[in-house]
Amino acid sequence: MHSLSRLRLDKVIETITRLRLRIFERFPGSGLVSWAGELERLSEAVDDQAEAIRRPIIWVWALVATSVVVLGSVIVLLARGVHIEGAPAWTELAQGIDAITSEVALLVGLIIFLASLQTRIRRGRVVAAVRNLRELAHIVDMLQLTKDPGGIAGVTLPVTAHSPRRELSPQELARYLDYCSEMLSLIAKLAQFYVADFDDPEAAEAVTDLEDLTDGLSRKIWQKIMILNQNGRP
Repeated sequence: MHSLSRLRLDKVIETITRLRLRIFERFPGSGLVSWAGELERLSEAVDDQAEAIRRPIIWVWALVATSVVVLGSVIVLLARGVHIEGAPAWTELAQGIDAITSEVALLVGLIIFLASLQTRIRRGRVVAAVRNLRELAHIVDMLQLTKDPGGIAGVTLPVTAHSPRRELSPQELARYLDYCSEMLSLIAKLAQFYVADFDDPEAAEAVTDLEDLTDGLSRKIWQKIMILNQNGRP
């Protein structure tokens, strides 16, 4: 596929770094800065993780080769045994053929199992990497959860002892929420690199589930931003 039609990891990392700097400039010392840094750290490990998913697992193919040699030798010995018997009885011939057939079936089944083992290992690596991104998405959602200053929806209630602190102006709040939405989008972008060269339905489903999660969380954030815009206070 032409490079212009593919998502580029270096550009995504560059965007994440720029976002972290933007957050730092507006909200220094905030938790959002720290987690933007964590997103940047995760992004820098994506290339190595994706490469580990792409490349063949040598020890699995070594097991395949060993199995072929061992069981192939057994099949050859059984075939020779049937051949050198001269003119065996039909029962003996049937038993010999049945033994060879069983060994061939075992060899084929073992090769299929070992070949699928590589896919399962790769899939497990994708799921583990996506799990980290999913956790980060939930953390970003937690950071914006209480970013809803009194009166944002035209309702003003007395502050209680456990009310969240309302320290952001409407303009700052809109920017903070926008940063959270950008982080969620970039989290979903990173997940795509794990399945870019690994065509596995279950791995792709894990990435799709993460995309659905970040999309849903982002929609909630944009509902808040729209309320701010409707009130003329962004």
